Amino acid sequence: MAFLISKEYSMRSSFITLIISITLLSIISACGLFNNDIQVEKRLAIYFQAENLGDTLTTEQDSLVISDFKFSADRFIVAGNDIELESSPNVSTFLFTYDLNASEERLVLDVGLGIADNTTFNNYTMFIQPVPRNAEILDDDFFGEDNNYSMVIKGTYNRKEFNFRISPTFDRIFNFDRVTLSDIDETLILSKSIDLNDVFINPDGSILDPTNSDNNSIIRERVSTYLQVEGFAVNIL
Repeated sequence: MAFLISKEYSMRSSFITLIISITLLSIISACGLFNNDIQVEKRLAIYFQAENLGDTLTTEQDSLVISDFKFSADRFIVAGNDIELESSPNVSTFLFTYDLNASEERLVLDVGLGIADNTTFNNYTMFIQPVPRNAEILDDDFFGEDNNYSMVIKGTYNRKEFNFRISPTFDRIFNFDRVTLSDIDETLILSKSIDLNDVFINPDGSILDPTNSDNNSIIRERVSTYLQVEGFAVNIL
């Protein structure tokens, strides 16, 4: 079991603890502790998509196909003007993965919040960290002999397979338009995406070579820059 910790800065200054269960695929579902006065359960769902994955990028000299794009985060924070929800240290890894088997946004997390109506959110922060040694995940791509990784990209460059793995550590804050949860629109959706063309197509139209280690820092910086998050509320119960 793991906990999602809520900090509210209202007049009552209370803390709400949310219990969640985490599967080995990092898909989380709620399992308890809600306010009995709440008519409709409020929820958080995070999705991820890597756009143009599987497409062939070509120039006169080079070609590139990305088949897998994934990264790991060790925690996140979702916040508004008077509330902050932070994942617990008991959950060590959240995996954001996208591959050729995916045809639409992939669900990463789905959790009940146990918060009151008319709570407003407008901010999401993620913390990218290499997968810890004791992480209970099935994806061996994140584990190495000497160190573990937080970003993995696989595919073919000029028809030769490559496996790009690096261990960046960084955090990124995303602001979005204010989203208010209610009995009608009870679920906060955070839709996270990245366009791989932004990462691997240079300003001059050439393709960035993922097999050249000199480009590692460029790829890391572009991933950090071009990740996007859209926040909105829907009724999915």
